[in-house]
Amino acid sequence: MEAVGHGGPAREPNNVTNRVPKPSLIRYSSPYTAVLHSPQRGNPVSKSTAPQILIEKAYITLAAPFDAASFAPLTVQSVASQIRALLKPDPNRFTSEPGSGIVYDPVTGLMWSQKEIDELEWDASSKACSNFKLGGYSDWYLPDRYEQLTILDLDRHGPCLPPIFETKGEAVWTSTQTAWSKGKAGSSRSFFYVSMYDGFVYSYGADSQLRARPVRRAAPASQ
Repeated sequence: MEAVGHGGPAREPNNVTNRVPKPSLIRYSSPYTAVLHSPQRGNPVSKSTAPQILIEKAYITLAAPFDAASFAPLTVQSVASQIRALLKPDPNRFTSEPGSGIVYDPVTGLMWSQKEIDELEWDASSKACSNFKLGGYSDWYLPDRYEQLTILDLDRHGPCLPPIFETKGEAVWTSTQTAWSKGKAGSSRSFFYVSMYDGFVYSYGADSQLRARPVRRAAPASQ
């Protein structure tokens, strides 16, 4: 978040559209720019077009151009719906060029292999993802727990993935090691997995054999 100055006596901006209690999440897209103001100091303290959670009480100014007739005012319902949209993105957002074997997520900017890698122990699975080559790209890796969760569609079951993905509906490795096995070696380590059947998250020892889905960063997260 870019700082743009603060300080001075509190004052009311001319184009305040609403007051937002904490915590709130507002999403803006071009040509609008969100400017966060401190209610105590009054001056702008940050600005961003990316989704963000406002930690303190704040009010929002929309920079020009502004068309009040076409812009819905902020309400508790609209803010809540935007929070739900961020926590549970549209499962139909994914795109894939036919025959490419690649699925792109415009929200996270991640590019996924359409297919999973067969069952391997964690070390071999992580290496297989690092060595994975598809679509002319060679910078694939084993996703962490949070990345893996972004492709789930929990309105589905057995598997809980959008149909654009191919899956056996089984557990897949993540790169996230459990806190209780940090500092250990070999099979004494454990890593989180995510079930493609029902979205369940837990851990297995590194010598267990699970599937994996390679991922790569294709673009910054959507703004």
